[in-house]
Amino acid sequence: MELKAVIIEDEEQSRSSLQSLINEFCENVTVIDTADSVMTGVKSINRHQPDVIFLDIQMPGQNGFELLEYFPEPSFEVVFTTAYSEYAVKAFELSATDYILKPIGIQNLRKAVKKVFEKRDLTLTQKRLQVLKENINNLEHKIALPTKSGYSFIDLQNLIRCEAQSNYTMFFLKNNEKILVSKTLKVYEDILSEFNFIRINRSQLVNINHISKYGRQKNPILIMSDNSELNVSEGRKEEFLNRVENLLK
Repeated sequence: MELKAVIIEDEEQSRSSLQSLINEFCENVTVIDTADSVMTGVKSINRHQPDVIFLDIQMPGQNGFELLEYFPEPSFEVVFTTAYSEYAVKAFELSATDYILKPIGIQNLRKAVKKVFEKRDLTLTQKRLQVLKENINNLEHKIALPTKSGYSFIDLQNLIRCEAQSNYTMFFLKNNEKILVSKTLKVYEDILSEFNFIRINRSQLVNINHISKYGRQKNPILIMSDNSELNVSEGRKEEFLNRVENLLK
């Protein structure tokens, strides 16, 4: 299978560099056109019907997110290229949307292209982009969890805790639903740490907002909103108490 690609980037050197990297290091990807703005990008997409676009976010006039407004039901995958802030990167990770940080490296480019090949499902692409938009605009945050059948899109406020199960992570939700994901707990600790989630021991990452009770004894025990009882390890206790008490100030 070969992917037809369009690069949309306002800086000529960046366009040329990315095209060269794709031509040299990404088999089965052919750059069929490049564009230097949102409007020329829209025209290129309509003309060439690409399988994937490499889309810069920060462009003069209109940005990359605004380009997607012209395609409410996109027939292509999107890989964002960005020098955006850490907060925006978290939004990409929450929504499982592909991105490459500038300056673009060969390994990160190959990794992004590999993901495009692995998960081409345009219905899910549309949903992931909608979740990304909501996260970027600081609406209710959602996370996209990859499952055997596709993705589950979960409101973070409904996520009680995450539990490590070898190289998998089990997600426990308010409605007693459980979702098993084939990624480690460390992956989700990195993604969720800025959204009131904290690691309390080797196997548990909890949503602070779902803690019902906790004791101040030597080894604190948490009671979560689902009535689960969890131990806070000695090595995590100080950070946990600081985080919780800061929220109560």
